[in-house]
Amino acid sequence: MAAEQRTPTPERLYAVNAAAARFYADCLPTSPKAASYLTSHGISAAPDPTGPWQVGYAPGRWTDLATHLQAAGFTAGEVTAAGLGFIHRRSKHLLDRFRDRIMFPITDVHNRVVGFTARDLSGRAEARWINTPETAVYRKRSLLYGLGQQLAHRPAGTGTPMVFVVEGAADVLAMHRMATARAADPEAQPVYAVSPCGTNLTDEQLGLLQQALAGAQLVLAFDGDDGGRRAAGRAYPIAARWPGKVSGVHLPPGQDPADMLVSMDPISAINEIIGAVQPLAQLQMTNTISQLYATRRITDPARFAEDRITAYRAIAELFVDAPEATRAMAEAAAEQLGLESTDVARGVIEAWEARTRSPSGLDPPPAPKPPEPQAGPGSSSDPPAADAHSAADAGEPALTVSAIARSAGGQAIVTTATSTRHDPRSGITVWALADGIGQHQQAAAAAEMAADIAATVTAHSMPAAGLHAARAAVNALYDGVHPSQAGDASLLVVSAHPAPDNRLGVRFEIAWAGNCRAYTISAGRLVQVTADHTAARQRRDHGEHVQPGSIADVILTSSVRSGDISVCPLDDGPLLICTRALHRAVAPAVLEAELAGMSDVHASTNRLTGSLGPQSGAAALILIHARSAPPSRVTTIGAAHRPTVAATGSAAALARTSFTNGAVANPGPPPGLLSSGQEIRSGPRHR
Repeated sequence: MAAEQRTPTPERLYAVNAAAARFYADCLPTSPKAASYLTSHGISAAPDPTGPWQVGYAPGRWTDLATHLQAAGFTAGEVTAAGLGFIHRRSKHLLDRFRDRIMFPITDVHNRVVGFTARDLSGRAEARWINTPETAVYRKRSLLYGLGQQLAHRPAGTGTPMVFVVEGAADVLAMHRMATARAADPEAQPVYAVSPCGTNLTDEQLGLLQQALAGAQLVLAFDGDDGGRRAAGRAYPIAARWPGKVSGVHLPPGQDPADMLVSMDPISAINEIIGAVQPLAQLQMTNTISQLYATRRITDPARFAEDRITAYRAIAELFVDAPEATRAMAEAAAEQLGLESTDVARGVIEAWEARTRSPSGLDPPPAPKPPEPQAGPGSSSDPPAADAHSAADAGEPALTVSAIARSAGGQAIVTTATSTRHDPRSGITVWALADGIGQHQQAAAAAEMAADIAATVTAHSMPAAGLHAARAAVNALYDGVHPSQAGDASLLVVSAHPAPDNRLGVRFEIAWAGNCRAYTISAGRLVQVTADHTAARQRRDHGEHVQPGSIADVILTSSVRSGDISVCPLDDGPLLICTRALHRAVAPAVLEAELAGMSDVHASTNRLTGSLGPQSGAAALILIHARSAPPSRVTTIGAAHRPTVAATGSAAALARTSFTNGAVANPGPPPGLLSSGQEIRSGPRHR
């Protein structure tokens, strides 16, 4: 009796659950009801007892499993500890917990069976679905149905995996069948599907996915009914913390993935689902507006200002969550509300500002203290900065480039990119800085491609041509790709080329799209060279007051893929080029003190990146010697009238091409990389 009462070890619980799974799988062919259920959900191929899923059937009698397990050597204590049975209070008999149900084994990340989720087939049970109760090896908040099986039998495909979070076990199997059919396409992404085990999506489950499938695109694909929309709403705050690309799917009304698989072939079904993928914030916005209509909190926003204000307040925060999707979200909201997208964008900005406006009379927080001035040029570990001085002593102007620094800022995927080129034939030197929009692999790819191509083309031409070439390449890469799966980036390019008529013998030019910034020092004060391509800047240009930190600061009006391109000539002086994460995290007073008192550009770069916190986000910066032109010399190329660079060929070829046809003047050999700290002289070249 003492042996019966001892707590079973985890190994015995794994063993008894595995034995139960085999028993249920062997019983499946005996149940016409189970076969009918699987067929009606498009998953008739799943019950293979030798396959990874081991779908089974629990007979309707009270002791079939208990008798089988005890005959196999398991004790009543082990059966009850695993949640497979219970002791009747009066008779003290061991009885089965699951009866007349189709059984879906739940495994851990090592693919060990730890429990079951079970669907009633009798039509008499109070609960249609029940799960294994909490045990020593089954904690539902920390498990996802389907994950262990797919980690043990990885889906085929190339590129960034997509992980669909669906509502139920049948949906997981339906998605798996679709993905298996789609895997015949050699360019298809790997597709995983998982389901929470009787819970809303939890932080523990999200962490489990992050450990197992880091860098994957997370997609919520809940049922297209009211229950599915509510489930998506509950999951949104958790899923929004996913460190990579996070999306959602608006399924047809009243349907789930299993229903879709019944009504169409697997390839058509998964193509329709993937084609409906959109940013998760946009899906949540659509559901929020639908709920406002359903509860009659709004009736006709086109007619009633109160309805518009209510809608804007309800969706404003979602725009902050997905700055890369604000244009698409404004258009989608406008269609639902019967308004113009520009009115929606303005209304959302005003609603957010009203929500976040500080109480009057409060002093702003003090700016961080600037770094203490250093007596020397830097520690011995810093690269020497004497080359520039020796060049100046020789009477020959020189440009010294600091180290190009990047910081992950706590992100799993670094979405910034830098590229530097020097063409010895023309003497042109180029620096390109790109900042991916969003925190996902597609943003990183867009930034990398944009920086590389812009620098390559500009080395033979001008910064504007480099930006146009990058735009053509990135748009070609994502041609035909759903917007939710396409990458985008802000891009800034600086060129330096010999100019004998300039007092330094070098002329600089900068072009940009998006919100990467360039700063310089003028009369001892920090000056921003560039103007952010954001809704906030547009409003300020029209004389409107925009509160600092407003949502308008993150709504981009231009990027490498679309919108205006600005161009500005530059003179001499220290120039800091940086991504939004750096100029948002480092106070202007610190930037000013660093640039104005700079004696060692390498040390300055190290100090600026060192001032970033672990949660600042991916950041990048470049320090070069340049000074801003007056605002009157800044020109902007309108998006509707910009020249187009022809780009043909595969995505891989586009990533490597120099775009010598049409975009490049003075074609020459491929430019080489400019190393950190290299010196470029504007005088006669020495052979």
